[in-house]
Amino acid sequence: MNSLFEPLNAEKILSVIYPHCRSALAKLEIFETINSTNQYLLEHAKEGCAGWVCLAEEQTAGRGRCGRTWFAAHGTSILCSLLWRFSKVLPNVSSLSIAIGVMVVRALKKHGVSVGIQLKWPNDVLFSGRKLAGILLERRSENIVIGLGLNVNLPEPLDAGRIDLVEILNRPTIERNNLAGLILNELLSGLSQYEEEGLAAFMEEWQMYDFLIGKEVTVHTPEKIIPGKAQGISEQGELLVLDKAHTIQRFCYGEVSIRSVES
Repeated sequence: MNSLFEPLNAEKILSVIYPHCRSALAKLEIFETINSTNQYLLEHAKEGCAGWVCLAEEQTAGRGRCGRTWFAAHGTSILCSLLWRFSKVLPNVSSLSIAIGVMVVRALKKHGVSVGIQLKWPNDVLFSGRKLAGILLERRSENIVIGLGLNVNLPEPLDAGRIDLVEILNRPTIERNNLAGLILNELLSGLSQYEEEGLAAFMEEWQMYDFLIGKEVTVHTPEKIIPGKAQGISEQGELLVLDKAHTIQRFCYGEVSIRSVES
């Protein structure tokens, strides 16, 4: 264990939460070890209160998109899930992960990550092309669980596709309680903003950090595989891809990979 490791502490996290966000924070739990923060809140969603936050030092069965495993060793990440219910039925929540990505970027900037952040549709936060964080939304009836896994101080050596905040900020340790509080501030205020204004409130910021725009990509869905050039996202959060027939294809889900272009 890193001697400069900072354990998660509810009192320290709460001290960072803005007063106007505290009213939306119903419950804050921190576990040493848990199978999955998302799974825990999904299991308690029916009787649970909106604004219930679960954090953990370690996940043994964390999940990413498409059933992937998200393993996180003890104390190396911010592992956070938030149970939320919108007060009105929203016509479209498929764009929510787009807005959540912007909220995470806002928190990272306040924590000192000033340049290099990128957002990859639909749910990844990158730094200089390497994965820093992943977002997983899971829905059960009217309950939405928002999960975030953010790399803070991963065991070395890191593979080329991942990066952590220790490397980005060149610090021996990261104030994880401050960072967790900043993230919760952005989520608790941003979700209310999303409910009132929709994705439009986050579009300009997303476009500033859009990793895929202009790149040659391949989109994989269960129905088809489409190569083309990424054209940004629609007002509904769909990925727009210009295919070989010069037709815009719209995707509300799918896996995207960057395509090498032969000269």
